[in-house]
Amino acid sequence: MFCGKCGAQNSDNAEFCTNCGAKLRKSIPTKTSAVSVSTQDDKNRKVGIIAVAVAVVFVIILAFVIFGGRSYKTTIDKFMEAEFDADAKAIFDLMPEKMLDYAMEQDGYDSDDLEDLIDEVNEELQDQMDSLDSYLGEGWTSSYEITDEEDIKGDDLDDIKEAYEEADIKISAAKDVEVEITVTSDETESSNSLNISLIKVGRSWYLDLMSMGNLF
Repeated sequence: MFCGKCGAQNSDNAEFCTNCGAKLRKSIPTKTSAVSVSTQDDKNRKVGIIAVAVAVVFVIILAFVIFGGRSYKTTIDKFMEAEFDADAKAIFDLMPEKMLDYAMEQDGYDSDDLEDLIDEVNEELQDQMDSLDSYLGEGWTSSYEITDEEDIKGDDLDDIKEAYEEADIKISAAKDVEVEITVTSDETESSNSLNISLIKVGRSWYLDLMSMGNLF
């Protein structure tokens, strides 16, 4: 230990300088290195948390890209719900918009006529529900299940693709789905099968507008 006053060297345990008698000041260990290490650990921890968060977001986006879209079962569920709710707008939303515009144009309608068409379909659906209410009474319930589904292939699929290409829509797949609908009331229960045709555009399944005549 060196004296801060005269610079003479003293033993580490000395309290006073042996040369000038000045009181010696012992150096106090600093915690700079520990603080530095702690700070670096905090930074590394934050970087790790950010990296994990970015990875999670990436996985979510990747899953959407690979598995995103509407499955054919979801399309069936939405259609059946809209049928019993007499919600024509929800049904039309399950059709490719381009094909709907194209079909209306071919029949001499334009986009302004779509609301009138939806109103007409709503009235027809509501008439069906009113008939069920009248026949079954209040409190009747409905349920449904998919009993069969078949992929359309070969020439049949080519015909569907060709029909939709006229509306500038690319079809990647098509299928027919059989749904068994059961209506139950206090006094009766009846079931009926309904065949629903679907097409796949991009990653989502839609109702096949070409076959909609048998669905209303």
